[in-house]
Amino acid sequence: MVRAILPFVFAALVALPTRAQQGDVQIGLADDAIVISSNFSGTDVVVFGSIEGVDRDVVRVGDYELVVVLAGPREEVTVREKQRRAGVWVNGSGIRFANVPSSYSIASSAPLETIAAPDVLEPLRVGFENIDVQLTSFGQNVEQGRAARSRESLLRIKERQGLYRAREEGVEFLNPTLFRARLDVSANVPIGQHRARAFLFRDHEFIAARTVLLEVRKSGLEQAIYDLAHRQGLLYGFLAVLMAMATGWLASVIFRKD
Repeated sequence: MVRAILPFVFAALVALPTRAQQGDVQIGLADDAIVISSNFSGTDVVVFGSIEGVDRDVVRVGDYELVVVLAGPREEVTVREKQRRAGVWVNGSGIRFANVPSSYSIASSAPLETIAAPDVLEPLRVGFENIDVQLTSFGQNVEQGRAARSRESLLRIKERQGLYRAREEGVEFLNPTLFRARLDVSANVPIGQHRARAFLFRDHEFIAARTVLLEVRKSGLEQAIYDLAHRQGLLYGFLAVLMAMATGWLASVIFRKD
């Protein structure tokens, strides 16, 4: 009996696809840093990559789909609802969200809904609706409906600011295993370390992911002032006050009436 079923068990094991057989993904950046100058008006981040571990003689364009995400440094954001009091619209109590990507740009080889099902994309945090933001203690006791509305408002604000962007079909296959992705970066992109991550899919299933880092920094004197303000706040404040006093004194001298 055992001998009779062994061939079938062996055949089933051979037929099971492994991650190595399904493929892997490797990526790199055309530039590993964005330098912000006074006339910076936004740019594109170009990500090149390849699908590895597949038979290049067999794989065809369309066998795989890709999503590439560029996420900025995490931050805390407070969202306040407008409330009408005595006929006047004022800011009400706020809900604070933690772990919010300060920027989020996404490019895909096809519409997300055709690449994978929502239950596949959600744990990967792919797509605006799947961004992982957390309520802090400031907002834990709010009712669920209000928390959901505030989260939607947060996403709308980020999109309106140009910080959350999507480029459908922004991933181009140069051949069946080589690809290029272009991600939008706005003029007000946050300073700091950003993460570019590529997600590989086949037959609506997640296969592999790869991450590289991108540094966004200011140039020259602007970077020095930024570093001073964030690393030595007391000294920066003292110098700012000193400069304001000197400017005021100089103006009084120039415009003094004898």
